Amino acid sequence: MNTRTRAEGIDDSIGGQELAARRDALESLRGPEGGYARSHHGLASFWRAIAEEVLVRPTPPEILPLLTQLDEWLAGGPACALVASADPGARTALLARWALSIVERKAAEVIFVPVSPCLGTAVERDMLKLFFGLFRSSATAVFSRPRSPEELMLSIRMALRDVGSVSSVPSDECPQLLVIVDGIERAADGWPHRRMPFLGEAYDGSHILVSTSPESPSASARGLGLHERLAWSPEQTSFFLLSGESDSLKATTEARRAVGEAGDVGPSLVRFFDALGTVLAPVSNDDLVSAVGLDATDLEAFKNGLHSAHGLVLLDDDRKYSFRDDATRAGWRMEPSKVASVEDALIKRGLAALTRGGVSPEAWPSYLVEYLGAHMKRRSVSASELMTLVSPEWLRLWMSRPGGLVGFTTDARHARYTAEDALIDACSPERAGVAEQERATLRCAVVRCAFVEGSLFAKEGSREDVDYRTEPYVEPTVDLRKPTGASRERAEALVTLASALTGPERQLVRRWATDACADLDEILPRPIPHVAIDQSAVDPDRTRRIRAGVKHEELDGYLARELVIRPTDLSPEEGWSLAESREGESRMVAFAGILPDLPEAMREKAVREVTSAYWAHGDRLALRILAACAPWMALADAARIICNELGNDWTDEFPRMLVGFGSITELSPLLRRLGGAAALVGTARAIADVGKWLPWPEMSPVRRPLSSASR
Repeated sequence: MNTRTRAEGIDDSIGGQELAARRDALESLRGPEGGYARSHHGLASFWRAIAEEVLVRPTPPEILPLLTQLDEWLAGGPACALVASADPGARTALLARWALSIVERKAAEVIFVPVSPCLGTAVERDMLKLFFGLFRSSATAVFSRPRSPEELMLSIRMALRDVGSVSSVPSDECPQLLVIVDGIERAADGWPHRRMPFLGEAYDGSHILVSTSPESPSASARGLGLHERLAWSPEQTSFFLLSGESDSLKATTEARRAVGEAGDVGPSLVRFFDALGTVLAPVSNDDLVSAVGLDATDLEAFKNGLHSAHGLVLLDDDRKYSFRDDATRAGWRMEPSKVASVEDALIKRGLAALTRGGVSPEAWPSYLVEYLGAHMKRRSVSASELMTLVSPEWLRLWMSRPGGLVGFTTDARHARYTAEDALIDACSPERAGVAEQERATLRCAVVRCAFVEGSLFAKEGSREDVDYRTEPYVEPTVDLRKPTGASRERAEALVTLASALTGPERQLVRRWATDACADLDEILPRPIPHVAIDQSAVDPDRTRRIRAGVKHEELDGYLARELVIRPTDLSPEEGWSLAESREGESRMVAFAGILPDLPEAMREKAVREVTSAYWAHGDRLALRILAACAPWMALADAARIICNELGNDWTDEFPRMLVGFGSITELSPLLRRLGGAAALVGTARAIADVGKWLPWPEMSPVRRPLSSASR
């Protein structure tokens, strides 16, 4: 249906000039020319479907008060608003009409994100790419071309903090930004979540509106559940409850009537609708069969069936099937067990093909590559199963299609987060009986994911091209042949880990280190943070100055050293008293230095003091103090520090993930605390393995000797 052609002749009372102005306003809601959002078929379909309603038809009198309330909220209400309605269709039409009016009146720059599996925007990755792509430029991006969901969220947060960089409406002096996320109850893979609440910080000029349905669990108790996931405080949020009834009842009747009229092919039609009700985005004819597992005869039954069944389904410009709209999809009510069964079969099919190998990227169903990870997340599969997607085989499949970098890093992040949650749970006091090997395995999964992501980001290197920041967002690409620039740091990390081991473990890691040192000058191990316990560390003048209250930064090399000096000439009581009188990193160092001399009960408290001071005041330099405390640290604290810090400083260079402040070598005492020598060996294995399938760069066959310090 060509909605614009129909709309032109509906209401002669609207002049051509006014209609043209409205069309221009609507086009601006599709994002900048040449960018990702403007080419998004789902978004184009969305605005085509409601163009007649918002472009030509007069505003229904019954919604005028609601539009006035929204205007008043935008003009002087709190920064956030939650809109709930039992009729999602009417809610969307209302918000679309209001958004268009804001653009026409030049009251704010408007970002309108419809969330729907029928549009291909229900999965977090798809939604974030569209969201960021709607900004007129990527000027506020933490990176000019965000390469993962986390970078997309960080960039969106930056836009909400610095409205002037993405909006000049109504003026450069007072820019305003209105973000509307419509239909969040249809979010398919667990977003929004508290791990990174990308809509949680609206600064001056930012206004955020999220819509949902009252019956959705996310909107229970007047939206309090959704408040928590969005990181909004209820007192700082306006709440609008729109009247109306669900429009899915009519759709249910239509769908069931179509099945009833289908006769002998009714069961085939049910299976076809079940497949459409399970997929997370529009799906092609071939993918319905090869990815979702629909029998070809069931597909033919639909194609050759009644017109009433065809009317429930949309075939888009890419020849992909979806339900006609969200009301029709919701109306095809499926038991959760049926959805789970279809998803489990899809996951089993995908993992079996990946494990079996030998299938060319071109032969893989597109839907299976793009959404296998999301289905696995929905079904809460284990970390070990998700780690199957953090592999060279899966990377090869993703790199063969557009958007492969963001797609692969999305799957790798899902795996990492699942491993992190399992690791923190395994380290809790309630799980004291968990084997050290299980903790080591989970911790190694976290490390492997971090290294893979860091390697890919180093190869992509979009930050090197500053011109990207003034252009609309397009999906980044990566040349896997490009070196990461971290070959020396990789060798130093392996040599350092070898120096921390003994016996067969050292010999094993030394073999990997020898390969890494090929064609490099002599590599020396990096110092590993620890608390010095030898008497040679005693410095009477330094002790006198500590007692006099001098700050740590005034002591030469106090934090620059790779160790925390143990003040053996201070009594535990005196050391504790001095530590309590300090703040920030000085407090961390003071408590860390007396740990070996304290009774166990006081030692646990001292470690907590160090950890609390780090979370409150620390920077990456202070991580070495935490690492020095690792032998006395609670397992849960060690796990949280590793999960929080390793590779999560996206503004840092990848080589520093291997060596430097907060690197894997500096955090190695925490790794040993979590999994003993096996954790260090596993970390070294991850460095070696990732270096083979993401070369840093390709190694020369020349062998150079290791430093004697690592032998």
